[in-house]
Amino acid sequence: MAANGQRYDWESITVTGPQGEIAEISEIKYEDGQSATARYGRGSVPHGYGRGNYEASGSMVLDREEWEKLKKELTASGGGIYDHEPFTIVVSYGNDNLPTITDTLKNCKITKFSGGGGSQGDDNVSPMTCEFIILSPILWDG
Repeated sequence: MAANGQRYDWESITVTGPQGEIAEISEIKYEDGQSATARYGRGSVPHGYGRGNYEASGSMVLDREEWEKLKKELTASGGGIYDHEPFTIVVSYGNDNLPTITDTLKNCKITKFSGGGGSQGDDNVSPMTCEFIILSPILWDG
């Protein structure tokens, strides 16, 4: 592999949601985890461990125009923006010289929107932050 070559960057990311490709996005983050707790009996050394619940969540920042498309899709079946069916978000990282990596976030449910507003001189007025829980395990490159 050549040194100092192009690596995965923001331009190599494609994000797809329920309304198709999310083109006007400036940020996406997601994470998962499962806690583990030491289990003790007699003595001061753990004899094993217990597992907590799996949890996954994420967030993305959308331009106002993309937020309007997403909002329309979420309310298409009637009801409010939080009444939607869980949906899948696919994030693909692909460069010419590197393998394509695709992370699949199944059963996403939006929990919060924030943003809106702007002030004189802003070049991007009203970006919206969308927070979501992920109700199925993240398929890391799957």
